[in-house]
Order: sequence, then structure tokens, then C-alpha cells
Amino acid sequence: MRETIEFRIGEDDAQQHLESELGVPLGDTLRKVVLPSDDKQVQRIARIDRSYREKGDAFFTYWRIHRKYTEEELESAELLNLIIRTYFEPPGTDFGTEYDESAACTHCGAGAPLKTELILNTKRVSRNKDIAQTIAGEVVVSSRFVAAFKEQGLRGAEFRPVFHSGRKSTQSSEWFRPVFTSKPLTLDARTVAGNHPFDLDERNEHRCPKGHIAGLNQVSELYLKRASHDGSDLCLTDKYFGCRRGDLRPERRLLISPKLRDVLEKMDAKGYALEVAHFV
Repeated sequence: MRETIEFRIGEDDAQQHLESELGVPLGDTLRKVVLPSDDKQVQRIARIDRSYREKGDAFFTYWRIHRKYTEEELESAELLNLIIRTYFEPPGTDFGTEYDESAACTHCGAGAPLKTELILNTKRVSRNKDIAQTIAGEVVVSSRFVAAFKEQGLRGAEFRPVFHSGRKSTQSSEWFRPVFTSKPLTLDARTVAGNHPFDLDERNEHRCPKGHIAGLNQVSELYLKRASHDGSDLCLTDKYFGCRRGDLRPERRLLISPKLRDVLEKMDAKGYALEVAHFV
């Protein structure tokens, strides 16, 4: 596996602290810097950012970890983290979708179940994708996805219809939402989470005192307790990542079996990426 970290840094700050050949410009005001995670420049950026944050500022405005696997690594994995790459908005609450907020954690806001069916403007979902989610973490899958899941006898979820909010009425759509029947997978302590790669939230700023949230962002690959797996092909982590803020809700991570991976590859499904997850 090859791991790199992408940073986006204001050009004025980049010129002040970095060599001109490090990274590429994104317009006149922003620079994109992508480095191997073990590159000495990463720690240099960490030191610079730390000095900025001590003054209430930040050196980089965006970060993202990229992991590239060989075919052999993906094929030999016992479990895979399915990462949705297709987002759309507005969220369901803009169209009458309701959540039971009384059932959510009073500390972190996680765990509010749907009170209604999921109602969205499904015309905002890319038609050439098979899995997508709103900015509020509402996951939808295509009818093609559902058909393949059922035909192959896969386990771990049932699928409820997603309704489209039209101009005059609410109508059925070609999209579905997964309702998980699998047992949640227990996150192992080897999974690293934090605000960003250089701030692992040691002050527990974003961690729930009741243990619902692992952290604001996933930093490492996922590590799961093998004993918690019930053999399902589609699962969720027991803990959430993120925070409750406006339309944003904490989200659990999606895990799939090699069998479901093969089904998705065979149907040439779109809208996702895969990372290796680890049983311990």
C-alpha cells in the first residue's frame, strides 16, 4: 500500500514557508501539496501548522489521506472499507424527512433514527452512480445495486425505497436506502482518529463521553474485532466519526466482504473507492 497526504495551503503562506517547486498551484491563491506520508516534508508542515494553530490560525485549509493498493492487496483482504465518493445535496430534512432526535445521544447527537421514509430530490443524484450520499450521510444505492445484492444471496442489509420530492407530490424513485440487519463491527483501539493527522484530539474535544464517536476524522485504516463479525457482507462500524453540526451528522463506516467487492466489480459499479480494513 502506498499512502500519501494531500494538503491545500494558501499561496501566500506557502511562499513564506515552502520552496516554490513543492506542490502545484490551484489558481492564484491556493497550492496543492501531495507527499508520501513518511516524507520528511510532512513533519515540517506539521511543525509549521502547529505554530500557526498556537496563534489561532491554520497553515493548511484542507487535508486528505490517499491510499493506493495493489490488486493483490485488495484481493487478499478479508474485509474492505467502502468509501462513498459521490455526494449530493440538499439533505432529506429539506424535503420532509424526519428523524427521532429524542433517541439521539444528548452529548454527540449520534444515533437519531428515521421517523419517516427517506425523501430526497433524487434528480440531484448522478444517474451513472450506484452508491451516493447526502452531506447529512444519507446513503442511497441504485436499483441495479439492490438487484445484484439479492441475486447473489448477500447478507447484512434490507433495502427500503427512497422517495422523490416532486413539484406537486412525493413519488417513488429508482433509489433505495440500506437498512442494516448485520451486527455492528467493533472498532479496535488500533484505529486512529482525530481532528487531522497532527491533532489526534487528546483533549477529547470531539469524542463522546458515552463512547459513541471515535473522533472527528478517520486517520488510519480501520481495525475491527474479528469476534464481532457475524459473517454479513455489508456492515457498519459500532462507532461514529464526525460531529453534529447543522445538516452534518456523525457517520459510521461501511464495510464489505470480498464477495460483495466481487459483485460490485462485476457490475462495474460507480461512486465508491475501497480501502483494506483489518480484523484483529
